[in-house]
Amino acid sequence: MSFKKIIFSVFAVLLLASTLVSCSNDSVADQDALYNNHQGVDKSKIEMPPNG
Repeated sequence: MSFKKIIFSVFAVLLLASTLVSCSNDSVADQDALYNNHQGVDKSKIEMPPNG
């Protein structure tokens, strides 16, 4: 095997591995309760400044 084929094979494996890792759905943000908060803003609690 030539050096060029070895380098190409290594980069192909690294590219495949990085693609599989970056497309996984096991993210902390997907399971975080902070991102699943669908509360609105209570407009009665917002105070307008007198000059605004």
